[in-house]
Amino acid sequence: MNQKDARFNRRLALLVLSSFTVFGLAVVLRLGIGATSYETTDSAGRPMGFNDPLNAEHYLIMLRNFNPRDFLSYECGYEWVLFAAHIFGATLLLTSGAVCSRATRLFFAIQPLIFPLGILAVFFLPNLVADFLKGRMDREGFIDIPFIWAIAHPVWILSSIVIAFLLRGKGLGLSRVWGRVPMGEPGSSGV
Repeated sequence: MNQKDARFNRRLALLVLSSFTVFGLAVVLRLGIGATSYETTDSAGRPMGFNDPLNAEHYLIMLRNFNPRDFLSYECGYEWVLFAAHIFGATLLLTSGAVCSRATRLFFAIQPLIFPLGILAVFFLPNLVADFLKGRMDREGFIDIPFIWAIAHPVWILSSIVIAFLLRGKGLGLSRVWGRVPMGEPGSSGV
């Protein structure tokens, strides 16, 4: 891999870092609200009950109640896989050498297969982000829906697809596969 491609891959690694930031925030907020009792109120007395809208102070309470040990529970197993995917993807992008280009592209191309719920969540992500920005999120939005899957997975899937298409170097070798598939002569039945 030449220096220009290495610099480009470092820039692509920023997409992984951005996705990892979204993932980290989603984990912290979800586990933080899980560790917050329903009776908790902010300084103005607004509760953090099931359907109560959350405000900025509520998010600070969630951050304060987050315990990193909660991430080590077996219930977060799928999140561990997403965590490992981010680390491995960043490592592939930052590793120099021509051998890695095809493996790197393949790794990012198969992410939608590893996290298939992220594909579906891509369509709901804009609504969740809008609700978050407009202050319409409530405890139910963090607890009832698989919040980490709905936020972090689609961001990772979108980042991976962009990286797979933008990577320089050799492709996945699919043109050779398609070139060997017997298609028959035009006008023939292919039998």
